[in-house]
Amino acid sequence: MQIRASLAAVLALVGFLTLVASNGVKEAKRGAESRRAGLVKLIHTRQGEVDNLGKELLRLRADVTDARHRLSATSADDARRLHEVEMWAGTTKMAGPGLEIRLSDSHRTAKSDTDRESLAVHDVDLQLVVNALWAAGGEAVAVNGQRLVATSPIRAAGETITVNFRPLVPPYKVEVIGADRKAFQRSEVAQRFRRWVDQYGLGFSVKTHKKVVVPAYQGTIQRSTAHADPGEGGR
Repeated sequence: MQIRASLAAVLALVGFLTLVASNGVKEAKRGAESRRAGLVKLIHTRQGEVDNLGKELLRLRADVTDARHRLSATSADDARRLHEVEMWAGTTKMAGPGLEIRLSDSHRTAKSDTDRESLAVHDVDLQLVVNALWAAGGEAVAVNGQRLVATSPIRAAGETITVNFRPLVPPYKVEVIGADRKAFQRSEVAQRFRRWVDQYGLGFSVKTHKKVVVPAYQGTIQRSTAHADPGEGGR
């Protein structure tokens, strides 16, 4: 009788400890889910703030550009030089005939880490495509609506590609004004992508448009070494 009572007590204690452990796991899981939800909400909030600041920057830049145009209206040469500077700096929207290149990850199922690498578009792939477009005569380039300037980084943040420190969502659309289609298609990266379409199922297409619109750069142009040229007679 005493043995039965002891066994019952042990079983009751084990049941109690199991219940406590189960409740602890549930509480930890709920806490983790709550923290994750809070982090996602914070990221969305910060992204919205960045987008709003970007829009405000574009508005202010447009006001400055209008003011500059009014000041230089008395000189056609000044207006032309101002437009050229803004065009090459990427601070003004451009439109003209151009190309649209689309890149996308494969829909095939990866069976290993090596397959996963081969079935995805990487930041270096975008870099090579953009460089080939510049070499083909491109005058203005944007990736998923992000204008590229001399200081624009194309990088990987984990499995996400960022341009101008903004995360991109695939597929990737590269728009360029002025690039020669035949010259780009002869490039090594274009030929490589055509092989990868068959080998890995990556997406790759090139289209010609009569009008491509490339937006103005939304960031801040840093000028750390620029200075006025005094000319031959100055010092």
